[in-house]
Amino acid sequence: MSGKAFFKNRYSKLGWVFQETGPRQAIRINRTRIKDCDLLERLEKAGATLEKVPFLENGHWVQNSKVSVGATAEYLLGLYSIQEAAAQIPTTLFSNIKDKLVLDACAAPGGKTVQLADLMDNSGTVVALDISKQRLKALSNHLERCHVSNTVVYKRDART
Repeated sequence: MSGKAFFKNRYSKLGWVFQETGPRQAIRINRTRIKDCDLLERLEKAGATLEKVPFLENGHWVQNSKVSVGATAEYLLGLYSIQEAAAQIPTTLFSNIKDKLVLDACAAPGGKTVQLADLMDNSGTVVALDISKQRLKALSNHLERCHVSNTVVYKRDART
């Protein structure tokens, strides 16, 4: 019996129910582009059901949606990003970073970089580094889609 099977067997006897599930899909509203209530209304009209993430200021879980949240006009216009709730937490540790110089050392594919720019209200400068040319393309596309104007991107290893 594998370790995983042993664990499930042992703890299921204690009344635990183990299910393999992935993270819930979440979005982060780009507040430099739209107010939360306006975006939520638009997405609800498009057939999406969202739930506020209680530990995030502008994060919402996608409960269900008639259309892919990565294919809506609002997404393509950069009004929100698809980003797991847990991945949105690190930038909440910052306060008053507007007009500052911020380094994003492993920036691609750009979720946290865009989130930093949003927190900074597109002021100051975000220096975004990554070592992968391919991933930097994704980062650049994400920055352009979300209308980020305060970020410079370099193909660099932050360790050097």
